[in-house]
Amino acid sequence: MRRLMMGGLLTALAAVAMLGLPNVAFSQEAPKAAPAQAAEKPAKQLSVYRLEFAVREVEEGKRLNVRSYTMSAQDGDRASIRVGNRIPYVTGSLGAKGELASTQFQYYDVGINIDCRLHEREGYVLLDSVSIDISSVVKGDEGTSGTPNPVVRSARAQVDAAVTPGKPTMVTTLDDVSSNRRYEVEVTATKVK
Repeated sequence: MRRLMMGGLLTALAAVAMLGLPNVAFSQEAPKAAPAQAAEKPAKQLSVYRLEFAVREVEEGKRLNVRSYTMSAQDGDRASIRVGNRIPYVTGSLGAKGELASTQFQYYDVGINIDCRLHEREGYVLLDSVSIDISSVVKGDEGTSGTPNPVVRSARAQVDAAVTPGKPTMVTTLDDVSSNRRYEVEVTATKVK
């Protein structure tokens, strides 16, 4: 009887083991991708624009000068242009007789600096924090301290602008407070890709 019980027990264990085999085989298979994962969206390609800045110098309605500056910018990126010279000026402490005790120089950047951040939105190019700094040395002037330091004329603006691609847009005008001159800054954004 004992043998019969042992045989029955072994048969029952084998049957239970057989029932578990399909689950074991199934769990060893690689999981199949869900339909949502299989059809992943491709990464959005960021747009690139060529930005052309035209800076016009106008005096009493007459155009004196036009300068053009071009840069490329990707959607969301910051872009910069730096053009100019480094002008030295004297620094130092005065001696007992009022003359400079030691001659030292520092440098001032003179020219044009343009910075902006580009964003593409609903058919427009948004230029946020467009920073424009135009500076030049005033010829024939001497500094107020009696040193031969240059006098620097500067015009600065920081603006936000919405630009239609391909269409020139005036983003700012700057009047020079020491003359009748005006700077007009226009930008054209052209999509490259």
